[in-house]
Amino acid sequence: MLKLNASWQPVLDWNTPAGRVLEQLIQALPSNWKPVITLFESAPLQMGVDGDLSSADVDVFCNEDLKAIVEKNHLGRDQSPVYIQVCDELNFRTSPKWLARAYIFSRDRCTLRFPHPIDILIAKMHRVDPKDLRAFEVVIEKTGHPTEAELISELQDAVDLFRPGFDEEKGSDMITTTRILWRHIFKRDINPRKEIVAPALEHRRKGYGEPSVDLKNELREVAKMPAKAKRRVSR
Repeated sequence: MLKLNASWQPVLDWNTPAGRVLEQLIQALPSNWKPVITLFESAPLQMGVDGDLSSADVDVFCNEDLKAIVEKNHLGRDQSPVYIQVCDELNFRTSPKWLARAYIFSRDRCTLRFPHPIDILIAKMHRVDPKDLRAFEVVIEKTGHPTEAELISELQDAVDLFRPGFDEEKGSDMITTTRILWRHIFKRDINPRKEIVAPALEHRRKGYGEPSVDLKNELREVAKMPAKAKRRVSR
């Protein structure tokens, strides 16, 4: 059974395309290294949930620089049918709880971290391409999770993902992608601001012991005041 509030304990299939190319990477690592390699995107789902789930690349980030090793061993893009994509940890945008429930284990000379399927799925919600929607379908079909209520709760915990991106980013709109996902998976429309963002922020305010005050509305009202009244308020 897939538990959302406990570490993932999959039985990994190393004979999948992702498993074979990952094993090649591990065997190519320098003998004096003790790297920590994290897999995300679809490769961990292929190895731990459904071997038929396609994944053209194995997305990883590591505390060591893997790029030269990947290139030297012909494991990179345009070098291998299934290739290693070396990423930055910041590329994995998901729940703040991901590390606590990841599957962490040793293989040969390295430590591997496989995030929980729910955290992999949440990270896919910035995009919701057809392959991302397919990953949701497969995980739910194989495990029964996440249910609609579970996903709402998880997204409330990850509410900061709904904040607008920086101007310099080619950002995604989590409000829009969440609605697309909901229509496809749960067959209804959802109001993410009302059902996810607002309850999460209210819960956060209560955690800080803050009163439920609409500060933006108060500032608008102050802006409408005559100058003398504003000075009285500032006192």
